[in-house]
Amino acid sequence: MGVLYIAALIVGAGTLSLQLLLAGSDGHAGVDHHDAGVHAGHGDTGFLPILLSLRFWIYGLLAFGMVGTLLHYLELAGSLLTLIAAIGIGLLSGFVASYSLRLLAASDTSSGAEAADAVGQLGRVLISCRRGERGKVRIELRGQSVDFIATTDEDELEGGARVLVEEVRGGTLHVSRAPAELLLPKSGD
Repeated sequence: MGVLYIAALIVGAGTLSLQLLLAGSDGHAGVDHHDAGVHAGHGDTGFLPILLSLRFWIYGLLAFGMVGTLLHYLELAGSLLTLIAAIGIGLLSGFVASYSLRLLAASDTSSGAEAADAVGQLGRVLISCRRGERGKVRIELRGQSVDFIATTDEDELEGGARVLVEEVRGGTLHVSRAPAELLLPKSGD
C-alpha cells in the first residue's frame, strides 16, 4: 500500500507544481482558470460538478498521498486505519479546496468599474500585446487603477506604451496606440 500512497502524492504534487509553473509563464493556469470560469456563477456548485472537477482530484490525491505516506511509513496506524484516514482526508481536502476556489472565483470583487466604462479612456500597457495575442493594460476608472486583458490590431504594443481603448469584445478591451494629440500635456502642467 505504501507505493500507492507515494504514487498519489507524486501525481498530486506534480500536477499542482506543473500548474503553478505554467501559471507563472503565461499569467494564468489553464486548468484552474477553465475550471473556475466554466463552473463559477453558473449554478454548478453542487456536489457532482465538484466531484468531477480536475481540481478536486488534484487536491484529493495530494492529501490522500500525504496522509497515507506519513501514517504508513511512520507506522502511526494500522493498514486499515491508514487507508480509511487517507481516503477520508483526501475526499475532504479535495472537496474543501475545490469548493473554496469556486466560491473565490464567483465572488464579486469589482470596484464598480466595468470593462464597458473603459471605452474612450487612455491606459498604459503592462504586458505587451500584438495582433493575435493578448496582453494586459491598466486604466484609471472611477479613481482606481484597474487592469484588463487587452487585444490589438497593431503589430506590437510594448510594455509602458500609452493606448486608447476603442471597444470591448467579450469582456476584453480592444486597444490601439494613443494618438499623440491625446498625450500632450494640459496647459498649466
